[in-house]
Amino acid sequence: MGSPAASTHVLHAAIAPAHALVDERRALYRLAADLFVPGAGLSDNLLDHPIVRYEIGRALAGHGDVDLALLHRVAAMRVRDAGVAVAADPLAADLLEAPLRIIAPPGASPRPLTEADGERFEAAAKIVADGVRLFRRLAPEMADDLLAHVSMLAVLKAETAGGVVSASSRYVPGIVLIEEPSTAIEVAEALVHEGAHEKFFDLAITREFLDAHAEEVEHFETSWSHARWPLEQTLAAWHAYSCLAQFSRACTSEVLGPISLLPKARERADEIGGWLVGHETDLRADARWLLHALGGGCGGVRSDVDSPAPIAGIREDGRFRVRPDVRYRRAVTGRVVAARVAHQPEIFWLDPDAGWLLGCLGHDRPALPFGAVLTRAVEEWAVDPGVAGSRLKTALGPLVESLIVERAS
Repeated sequence: MGSPAASTHVLHAAIAPAHALVDERRALYRLAADLFVPGAGLSDNLLDHPIVRYEIGRALAGHGDVDLALLHRVAAMRVRDAGVAVAADPLAADLLEAPLRIIAPPGASPRPLTEADGERFEAAAKIVADGVRLFRRLAPEMADDLLAHVSMLAVLKAETAGGVVSASSRYVPGIVLIEEPSTAIEVAEALVHEGAHEKFFDLAITREFLDAHAEEVEHFETSWSHARWPLEQTLAAWHAYSCLAQFSRACTSEVLGPISLLPKARERADEIGGWLVGHETDLRADARWLLHALGGGCGGVRSDVDSPAPIAGIREDGRFRVRPDVRYRRAVTGRVVAARVAHQPEIFWLDPDAGWLLGCLGHDRPALPFGAVLTRAVEEWAVDPGVAGSRLKTALGPLVESLIVERAS
């Protein structure tokens, strides 16, 4: 696909700067907490914890309720500050059971190094800290961009890792697991690789990346191992290899290990990217844009998603209100995420006009006439009534169809 037109951190920021993307992710998880543990008032630190996000994700998928006591228990797990939070609690193997189980190769039972391992843990923590510093020295802007999405790191005992060099999982987002490292560059490379995946996880749940159709798309087969990947894994791998390829250009003076992926990253990114271009109709707007931007196909200029056409049936003499079973949260970017209370709720990210409209209608308020909303829109949007009316009808249609907003009799 060729060299990227701009650095990965620049293109990521064109979709959403790291701090904004993290806040949008927190808004989504805070919304989920509103659905399952109303009034819990979870802090940002708690919402960032990988196990908290795993438990909330399980509830969203319909696999049980959220145990608030468990969330606070895992959040109390001790960590060591090494530039990233390193799991240090002697109970970490139990508290991190989910990610350890998910990433374990067949027949392996990975176990984390902790403070109970004494000098062995201290030595590993020092190498991790050296690796974080090296990453920030070699590629400071990339480090800021990717490490914003890494909430925790666990170091796996080499004799238990089962061949895992580094790993992460979309089911337990926020945690990076690495085999006991020998050098700082190993840590830096792992943080680029898995940090790219963590970035991808946050993009995928907040932006226009993939939909349910992705599960039906044919699989990609790698030329180097003949592994077959579904579309989501293929897109995530392409994104990680693209980040590694950029990082490799900053590592020309570093001595790489024999299993480093950096020398192969550009070739593999191009192979995967070429396949994705042939399947780009299966991607949603933000993923297609990033695919072409990172492949050098556009000059890094963000293109907006086409606005939907107004849906017929929105009457100007109607009255509208937010359904009582709907909950929503607004991120600092102004984007709104909404859902209905249900065993397995569907999540909706709203465009700016729809988000504004939801805020205007409010929650547990009397229904508002379309005319009253129109008057407010004309004033706040500083547009003429015809433009405001068209935008409101365009925003109202999907909200009514998705049962977020209802017509009042």
